[in-house]
Amino acid sequence: MTFGAAILLLAGALLTEARGGGFVLGGEAVQFDAELRPQFSERQVLASAASTRAGFARWASTAEGKTIIRRFLEPGREVRIVESNDERGLGRAPQPGFATLLAAGDPKTLKVYVVILNPALADEYRGSRTPALGWPRTPAEAMSVAWAAEMLHVDFYANGVQLPHHDRNDFQRRWRAVVNALGLPRVEHGTVE
Repeated sequence: MTFGAAILLLAGALLTEARGGGFVLGGEAVQFDAELRPQFSERQVLASAASTRAGFARWASTAEGKTIIRRFLEPGREVRIVESNDERGLGRAPQPGFATLLAAGDPKTLKVYVVILNPALADEYRGSRTPALGWPRTPAEAMSVAWAAEMLHVDFYANGVQLPHHDRNDFQRRWRAVVNALGLPRVEHGTVE
């Protein structure tokens, strides 16, 4: 092995060392208060849509949200939140690589997950529709559904469970509990073809 290759290998090992975990928005870690409510910095407010932050707060107030947040504030797991108006849906959590799935139980290895959210699509819920009770009616409600769906996927990935997992009883049970807690019981989450 050359000296340069050894340096690159060492640098790679250092980069994957568990360094804290948490949620990264606008290039900064999201801070939480004692009740696990997200506290956004000025930079995060400027770098993200109001509906993204409001949806995060709504989801974080549920039992499911609090459980997942606690887990991801432990060292070894990080969720990077990206906003993209090019995303076809409200959100997506791409399945991580095989090595990340295999390292699920290793607290010394940093596992990074990505959640892509589309707040522009959520803005369509601002008065342009009058959905029935149990469906999102505001951008914040729409984004809370996106947070719930994508973080449920990320939590399964963090436990080493790869796709497909939509039809699993435990996935659907947790989905039903979180959308009921959000007051949006009509929202389904199944496999998209």
